[in-house]
Formats: sequence, structure tokens, C-alpha cells
Amino acid sequence: MHFPAPLEVDDQQIDRSGQELPPTAPLLMHSLRALGYTTAAALADLVDNSIAAGAHRIAISFRAMPTPSLIMLDDGCGMDQAELIEAMRFGSRDPREPREGLDLGRFGLGLKTASLSQCRRLTVASLKDGNISTARWDIDECDRRRSWWLE
Repeated sequence: MHFPAPLEVDDQQIDRSGQELPPTAPLLMHSLRALGYTTAAALADLVDNSIAAGAHRIAISFRAMPTPSLIMLDDGCGMDQAELIEAMRFGSRDPREPREGLDLGRFGLGLKTASLSQCRRLTVASLKDGNISTARWDIDECDRRRSWWLE
């Protein structure tokens, strides 16, 4: 069998002709939704987040009518607006960084992928130092805008 000689590539040529190529937001969001979370696994992932935030009490409430919704409350440390925005970023953690204590998070995807595997809208409200911060991912709005639109 004959193989052609390896192609020589000039690294500087690649750098000059490169371009930023972010993923298409709604397509990646839909792909991540299909990672195979069961409802139980998704809830367990969210409970892990509460435990990592120092929660001693976690309450989960489900309502089927008039619109299905699930609400999780905990007494963890909470997040300010900047911390919440970063927590809502897909891939918000560096998996190479060491984790502390009970923190099972590794990639910064769990909150988003676990939640959005079960729903089309994720709203997080967090209380820290007496201030409430909120943020929402709405897959339909991201589809409409074709962007990473965090409300």
C-alpha cells in the first residue's frame, strides 16, 4: 500500500487565515438537551449544585397544571448577578481546575443541560446579601434570535 508524503503546514499561515467560529447557539442547545438525562438524573444534578452551594435544606415542588413547572428552592450561599450570569454560561468551568469539598461540577454544563433536558425555559433566581438576581434561558427565544440570548 502506498501513502502520500505528509503535507507540510506553515503554522503562521494557519494563524493568519483563521477565524472565530462559535457554535450556532440554538443548534448546540438542542444537541446538549439530548445528552440522555432522565428526570431523576437531572434532578440529582441540580441537588448536587445545591449541596455544593452549602444548602442544608432543599425543597422540590412540581405542578402539572395549568402549565407544567418544577421549582427547586435551597438555603445555599446564593449568587450575586455577576456570579449568576457566569453560572448560566455554557461551559462556565475549567475542568482542569481542582474542585473543593462537595463540589461535583466539572464542566460548567450541569445546571443548563440538566434543566433544559427537561424543559424549554430555565429561570434561576438567587438571593445573596439581601439582593435577588435572576436570569433565564429560553430555548424558543434563542431559536428566534439564533443567538445565545440570556434574559
